[in-house]
Amino acid sequence: MAVRIAARPPLTGVHDERDEQAGRRLLRLSSVFVSGGYVAYAVMTIPMVAASLSLMDTWSTVLAWLLTFGTGIAIGPLAWRGSARRMQMAAAAAAAGYLVSVVIWWIGWNGQLLGPHDGVWFAQFPALAAIAAALAFRAVVAFGYLVVACLASVGISHVVRPATVYGPILPDIAWSIGFSMVFVAAAVMLIRTAAILDATRAQAYQATAEAAAANARSAERSRFGALTHDNVMSTLLLASRQGASTELAQSARTALEAIEQAAAGEVRTTLTTFDAISQIRAAVALIDPAQQVSVLEADMTEVFPARAVSAMAAATAEAVRNSRRHAGEHATTTVTVTAEPSSLRVEVIDDGVGFDPGQVPASRLGIAVSIRGRMSQVDGGHAQIASRPGIGTRVSLGWWAR
Repeated sequence: MAVRIAARPPLTGVHDERDEQAGRRLLRLSSVFVSGGYVAYAVMTIPMVAASLSLMDTWSTVLAWLLTFGTGIAIGPLAWRGSARRMQMAAAAAAAGYLVSVVIWWIGWNGQLLGPHDGVWFAQFPALAAIAAALAFRAVVAFGYLVVACLASVGISHVVRPATVYGPILPDIAWSIGFSMVFVAAAVMLIRTAAILDATRAQAYQATAEAAAANARSAERSRFGALTHDNVMSTLLLASRQGASTELAQSARTALEAIEQAAAGEVRTTLTTFDAISQIRAAVALIDPAQQVSVLEADMTEVFPARAVSAMAAATAEAVRNSRRHAGEHATTTVTVTAEPSSLRVEVIDDGVGFDPGQVPASRLGIAVSIRGRMSQVDGGHAQIASRPGIGTRVSLGWWAR
């Protein structure tokens, strides 16, 4: 399926320095670079600005300088602290300020010529203004802006300087456009790369969400399988072994209640300890039917939120899947459940090859999304991953009532 990539990174979303999108970060750094360029040219062109005062009305020079460098330098603070939309608005203002300064030159010019060793100050950086345009607009607009800026700046340079110090205008315009095009094209490609990175990230999270939904459906099917196995079959097995007893009556009532709720399509908001353990076992069995799930301690009178149990079951399944994939062929994996008053804990431990959690690339979403992310969305839930190369891995999942 073909995916259309935006011309520049999306403007929506809240900036978070701890987890900033890669594309947004590139756009932010590019804006700081452009702002720094304006600072450098503001200092470098001071002699040229001073030389132009004799040819221009003072108000026009001051206004043009402020419109050009004031708006350009303002991109930096907005890029560092503001939102992407404000950052792009500042870049658009800087691009517009440059062209307005060109127009102001004609209004304020008194007809005199510059000296043979002087130059027009804004003719020194049309590429920088075009890069600002690339931050704010589509690539075709940025390239069109560059052509206009070069035509205007080179044209003014030919008009206000002595004819003896410049050559034919067309080669000068072509050189100015060609030289500046290299930098503008690089900026456009950087911004496009930023958009592709953000789009790829969004697609990865969407695919992960779809996979999580599929796992949830599979877990639900497994829950119904567990209903038959853990409730009905266990009750029949208990009857064959013990006959009539209080324990058999309790087991039968639990099985009948579970069957009635499943038949009515009721959504249970809480689960008993027995049902919670059954759901965790079912999710693990979906990944590895041979994997045993041990119960260290279980308070059978406790109830847990169904959403917390579902998240824990799915996260446990993901931990077992990771262990099967990465721990090594001869690694041993144990899954233990502890159900206590107001808390439910699961630990998945293997003695495999282990890994360094700090070296896991951002593109690996199994731990970040399917384990930590899933548990963080549950009120009272948490997930902790401890691992070292050659030692093994321990995944601790828990829920505590608040």
